Amino acid sequence: MPPVTNKLKGGNPPPAKTTVRRSQLITTFGVGSVLPVESESFMIAGLDLWSPKESDRIHEPRLSRSLGATSLFAPPGGMGMVPMVRFPEWVHCPKCSRLDRFWRIADKDGKGDYLNKCRHCITPRLVPSRFVACCINGHIEDFPYDSWAHRGALRASTENHSLSLRTDSRNSTLAGMTVTCTCGASRTLEGALGRGSLTKHCSGSSPWLGRDDDACSESLVGLQRGASNVWFADVRSALTLDHDVSPAEELLERSRSALEKLTGADLEAVLEILARTNGIDLDELKEAVRRQSEDEPNGREAFLQLRRDEYRALGREHPEEDGFETFVCEPHAVESDTAAGKIVGIVSKVSKLREVRALQGFSRVSVSTRESKSPRAKLSTERVGWLPAIEVLGEGIFLRLDERAVVEWEQSRFADRRAALLNQSLQAAAPEWAGAVQPVSSRELLIHSLSHAVLNELAIDTGYPASSIRERLYTEPGQAGILLYTATADSAGSLGGLCARGTVDNMLAVIEAATERCQWCAADPVCLESLATGAGARNLAACHSCLLVPEVSCELMNGYLDRATLVGTATDPNRGFLTNRLA
Repeated sequence: MPPVTNKLKGGNPPPAKTTVRRSQLITTFGVGSVLPVESESFMIAGLDLWSPKESDRIHEPRLSRSLGATSLFAPPGGMGMVPMVRFPEWVHCPKCSRLDRFWRIADKDGKGDYLNKCRHCITPRLVPSRFVACCINGHIEDFPYDSWAHRGALRASTENHSLSLRTDSRNSTLAGMTVTCTCGASRTLEGALGRGSLTKHCSGSSPWLGRDDDACSESLVGLQRGASNVWFADVRSALTLDHDVSPAEELLERSRSALEKLTGADLEAVLEILARTNGIDLDELKEAVRRQSEDEPNGREAFLQLRRDEYRALGREHPEEDGFETFVCEPHAVESDTAAGKIVGIVSKVSKLREVRALQGFSRVSVSTRESKSPRAKLSTERVGWLPAIEVLGEGIFLRLDERAVVEWEQSRFADRRAALLNQSLQAAAPEWAGAVQPVSSRELLIHSLSHAVLNELAIDTGYPASSIRERLYTEPGQAGILLYTATADSAGSLGGLCARGTVDNMLAVIEAATERCQWCAADPVCLESLATGAGARNLAACHSCLLVPEVSCELMNGYLDRATLVGTATDPNRGFLTNRLA
């Protein structure tokens, strides 16, 4: 676990230390997130202040190229330091009730450094503000206590205006917390949280980048400092697929950051030096450069290409030969004349896999989905060329559905009707995105719903908690696959309990059990007849009693689910993909 320290502006307190896991610096406490440190609160600073080490480099060229990065680095470990800034700056003294910025009321030691103690009371520790203000563009700032207490009124000066925060022990709600000014203004914090709570517009503050001059016209939203919607990680991942890498390609990957901005004669000169110093043929190195730069996809196309490569690899034999492989796959074709063959074409035991997860940005207030299209906040002021990432090892089971069966079902009127109902719900829930929302296909709806049904059943069958099993979906045209896997950041990966259950016979039993379980839900008939459920009306027939899983397990934040695609409706029970084929 790397120690974490704060790099603050002059006049701020000395470094405070704590430890967090490397994986947390990608998923929970990444750049721009708020990290509690004992009785204080800090924010992880931007990548400009990080100092990645060559020993922490993570090699996954497919992922780094798709994200437009020259390289990936693990967050620092050992004695490395992750920079932080103090946030929020407003603090409260629980003894004298003073409410102000930290450096205005904090005491100092003999060296002139600030201590986390009230200079008026000496003993009590200062308490960071419980509330912050965010906007959907990713900006964040201190809760505007001053304007809140004065109801937005502008004051000519700050003289005779100091705030205090008092709590009524008889009232535990926000109405029991009162902000009072020495000028006589007073107001409780009732109604301070949520959308529409604040009239003050965003100032474009980005404390993790050390600036607050971004132009922003969005309204601020009051949130609790520790609320989950203060920071949503935007993580992309890729599976490592073993393949032969030539010495020229390996050298090129290591030197990408140095070669990125070179062209013409400068590039030729550097390539010649690299070839000579590393004993590699210059023509071979030039050919590797040409292959990598030729029609290299980016953005969404690059992401889709990653999934295409994985989908093909998961259906092919990748044996273990010397024990150093990071991807071992053993596919088994399912006989087409069996009950399982009407649904599944291939079941693959993936006894070894390596996944690299990279943080490419984050959002606030609401998670970035294809409906909200929330902008992704920056990780650095200037382009640094690299992204923080972690690698995890594990194992899993891959199901490739029978393509003919999927095509036959998605061409039915029932499948079209279910997809159309969900798309109508999405548009009604977000009218401002009318015409801009990417429609959900019946194929995606089916595969995602089946993935959740099988995941829940596997959790019961294997004993793994559902939160430890993750899904990876392959739903593009021509693809119909589900990878259910478990992976951890340590060298052991997992104990093999999931992969051991990946036989054809066992997976048929799991699918049959999932079909039976999906035919009835504790919330029926309401659940099966629902037409708009979940956040943003992104589901049809799906609830916590049937299809929903822990959000850490789901690629799509528990959205785009419909149990009826699997088992039909009360009036059309045989129209479901599973009930139609297992009847």
